[in-house]
Amino acid sequence: MVDTDLASDDLVALSFLLSSTEVDLVAITVSGTGEVRCPQGLDVIRGLLAVTGDDDIPVACGRSSPLVGDQAFPTDWRDAADDAWGLDLPEVAAPSSERTAVELLTEALDRGGVTVLTLGPLTNLADAFRAAANLAGNVSSVVVMGGAVDVPGNVFEEGVDPPVAEWNVYVDPTAAAEVFGSGVPVTMVGLDATSEVPITGDFLELLRINSHTEPASLVLTLLENNPLVYSGEAYFWDPLAAAVVVDPGLVTTETTPITVATGDSPDSGQTARNAGGDPVTVALDVDAAAFEQLLIRTLDQLEPNQPVVTMPPPVAEMAISYDGTDCTLTGPTATDQGRVRFTFESSEPGWFAGVAHLTGARTSEQITAWIEAGEQPSLEELGIDQPTIIGLAGGTSVIAEPDEYMVFCGSEVGDVLIGGTFAVNP
Repeated sequence: MVDTDLASDDLVALSFLLSSTEVDLVAITVSGTGEVRCPQGLDVIRGLLAVTGDDDIPVACGRSSPLVGDQAFPTDWRDAADDAWGLDLPEVAAPSSERTAVELLTEALDRGGVTVLTLGPLTNLADAFRAAANLAGNVSSVVVMGGAVDVPGNVFEEGVDPPVAEWNVYVDPTAAAEVFGSGVPVTMVGLDATSEVPITGDFLELLRINSHTEPASLVLTLLENNPLVYSGEAYFWDPLAAAVVVDPGLVTTETTPITVATGDSPDSGQTARNAGGDPVTVALDVDAAAFEQLLIRTLDQLEPNQPVVTMPPPVAEMAISYDGTDCTLTGPTATDQGRVRFTFESSEPGWFAGVAHLTGARTSEQITAWIEAGEQPSLEELGIDQPTIIGLAGGTSVIAEPDEYMVFCGSEVGDVLIGGTFAVNP
């Protein structure tokens, strides 16, 4: 079963699990202490299950406050999660009576032999263990997306540099400590492992041509609409943890005693090696290529003998860079038609690049002059088609037809600099 806080990457992980023939997903509980709020999370999960055709899976929401303390995810993250990250999910009526997360967890785990995958704060599971002292003995294992052992955390607190805590543990460290100390075998898929699986432009390209199912299309929409993908800050956090449930061999592991820092202290939420800690199996190195193949094959529901469709080799490779002053295009000034692959580097945060096809309404010189004059015309007025955005997360390609193309750098606040043009031969 899965306990989730419905972050954007949780929806990716759930879409993967619901598409897998290797998983029998018996129940889903929503962590109200996580990114989504309760009961809004129930609307989101019911909508997702309606899309995937799994609306017979029971769902429930948990408490909205941590076991101890008042740490919480940022409000704008929670608002986005409540809104299903912009997805247009169907509205599904709630049943006349609803169980709590503790009740559903207890019912699901009482059957024995169940693996629990947690994709948010561990509040619900710890709450269930508190309610029934013998419940932990029925759990086969717990796979936790959370924690950071030998790498920095991702919760930036004033006076803590580098950061030490990871968000899912930080929000309710008492719950994490209690689950780790419950005697249940725990595998921690934390930032040590997930830092090896960034979401890249190359992956997005591969997914675009292998998205023939509703789950694959939904995941593609989530990733294409996620600004962190283009800033190079998005990783397969929860999807990797879900994939480890299906194929533990994707990661190398080490079992080591771990303690969780609790209480109101600067290191609250830190998961550290400590001889007095509880034994935890920590995921370390990842077979990233095998993970990406498993994710795409599962989402697109390919048969074992069906190959993943691959992109043709590029006819040209070009690099775009921004050094804080100039936008520069490095590559040929003319190329044959076909797949042109781009990479982008920037010395300044908040910048991205783009490639746009010129419609012929204006010359590249006219467009450059207009932008340099500080005008803000529409794309139609500029004479360019909708551009392809190129972020910092690896390569992105354009299938270029014979014509002229313009490359630019842009910032989140609306600055635009022209980097150059190239022609595509007939």
